[in-house]
Formats: sequence, structure tokens, C-alpha cells
Amino acid sequence: MSEWLFVYGTLRRTIQSPMAAVLGRDAIYAGRAFMRGRLYEVGPYPAASESAAADDKVFGELWRIRHPTPLFKQLDDYEECSAQYPQPHEYVRKVLPVTRDSGEILLAWCYVYNLDTGGLQRITSGDYLDVI
Repeated sequence: MSEWLFVYGTLRRTIQSPMAAVLGRDAIYAGRAFMRGRLYEVGPYPAASESAAADDKVFGELWRIRHPTPLFKQLDDYEECSAQYPQPHEYVRKVLPVTRDSGEILLAWCYVYNLDTGGLQRITSGDYLDVI
């Protein structure tokens, strides 16, 4: 299991949401990073989907997880991908390669959008902070 978590939306520290505060208690901020993917607006929050294209990047933050079990229990509930929510889940938590600003590539947990993105507005910059 990875000790890293990549976040790109409402869990980022600059958003100052209650769940971002939970993340700050159970993980240590490790800097900026990006994943290969496309970013979309889903109402008041974003969604990232995977992409193989080198130009498709989703920007966010990398966190080192200190307490994985309680953290992922809360985050999976927040992202509505725990067992208590009906399938298909809007998001799935999976391990993906993430690139730090230094160029180092790590494997990190990420919540990836699990539904069709056909009707969603793409955030072309790849950074949710550009649209809030």
C-alpha cells in the first residue's frame, strides 16, 4: 500500500474545507505534484479522469499518510466510495503515478472519477484553483 495521497480538489489545503483539516491531522503536506489526467467540473467540486497523453495533467498536492486506516475511512465516506454507498461509485480510490515538482515519480493514492465525463465541463488548465 502506498504511503502517499494525491489530492486535486476540495481536499487541498488552500480550500480550507473541513475534510482538508482532517487530512492535515492524519497526513503531512509534501508539496505540489501532478498526475496524468483530465480535470472536469462536477458542480461545486472537480473530478479527475486518467489519461495517457503527456499534455493532460491534473495539478494538486502530495501528502504523506501518517494514519491510513482512520484517514481512508473518513475520505472514502467523503468521496462516497465506501461500501455503504451504492455502485457504481462516483469515485474510486486507486494508486497512480504522480510527479513531484522535482521530477520524482511516486505511486500515490488518488480519487479518480468513475463515471462518464461526456457532459462535464473540462478544466483545461488542469488546476481546480483556477476556477474557484
